[in-house]
Amino acid sequence: MNDISIVIVEDEAIIAEDIREILEEEGYTISGVYFNAGSALIGIQKSPPDLLLLDVNLEDELSGVDIAEFIQIKKLNIPYIYLTSYSDKTTLNKVAGTRPAAYIVKPFIRQQLLSSITLSLANSSPFKATQKLGLEKLNDQLRQKITEREWDVLMHVLDGKLNQQIALAEEMSINTVKFHIKNIYEKMEVHTRSELLISLGKIL
Repeated sequence: MNDISIVIVEDEAIIAEDIREILEEEGYTISGVYFNAGSALIGIQKSPPDLLLLDVNLEDELSGVDIAEFIQIKKLNIPYIYLTSYSDKTTLNKVAGTRPAAYIVKPFIRQQLLSSITLSLANSSPFKATQKLGLEKLNDQLRQKITEREWDVLMHVLDGKLNQQIALAEEMSINTVKFHIKNIYEKMEVHTRSELLISLGKIL
């Protein structure tokens, strides 16, 4: 169980409940499920979550995009993922300016949702600050210990940096970066960055 709180804003009750069940099974705390923008805005301000799942087109005067714009205006520092049944150019242009953490087209599969959430949280500064990632805590969960150098590389991965960017930041070759990442994958028993972030989300 982790302490990450998520708010779901979705006007289709069945979809909202499906999402709630998936996330609670993964250990997330659902701090609110709202079917319209008005109640969502009140709840978000009263108790800001770590992440928002926003349906773009709500059956309401206000949309998920309006909620996102409100968050930006108020500088609430809450990452949000859009959920929508549309992927047309008009919809994409509508949401692009609000800089969402991710954009998921319905219907979606469970792993797609979880991966998007993990990546969005990992790239969120408030999340990284509150999680207090620690090498000692991580190593308590692993058979093979992560070295301090691998930990440095791992922190860059959590920042969303590419191998070349990590190499420049740590003054090492790209091959060395790949070597460290390969070792991290083996110790964490994962094969991709998405799997790595999901695994970390369960441990830390």
